[in-house]
Amino acid sequence: MNFFRLTSLSIAVCMMVSCHTTKKTETTSKVTISKPEVIEEIPVSEAVKSKNGVFAPGQEQATAVKEKYPDATLQQLTEGYGIYTGTCTNCHGTKSIYRISEVNWPYIIDDMSMRSRLTASQKEALTKYIFAIKATQPVGK
Repeated sequence: MNFFRLTSLSIAVCMMVSCHTTKKTETTSKVTISKPEVIEEIPVSEAVKSKNGVFAPGQEQATAVKEKYPDATLQQLTEGYGIYTGTCTNCHGTKSIYRISEVNWPYIIDDMSMRSRLTASQKEALTKYIFAIKATQPVGK
């Protein structure tokens, strides 16, 4: 009877050791490549609009700014975004577009575009970008 218990115990120990082995087998070394998951695109305005108003413009901003600037294009807004995140933020860091009122922005843009030597078309793109962001500014910001 002792022999039977010793044998059973030995088999149980062997099974436990073999189940927890780190030895690679053919099935554990295979790599399965699955299709990449399609991630639903969140509109930019919903994703980051509430932070500081500095984000790449989308169709919402292009549509909203048409009330003030009917000739504004998404390409111009994108150019303005590049100027704001390049020329402007190189000197000042990223400042919230939301914090400055629409009344004050033209004075700031006039002053700073002269100092940074923006061309007339760059100044126009920057102005349209800022007013597009302001036009879609969340309530309470």
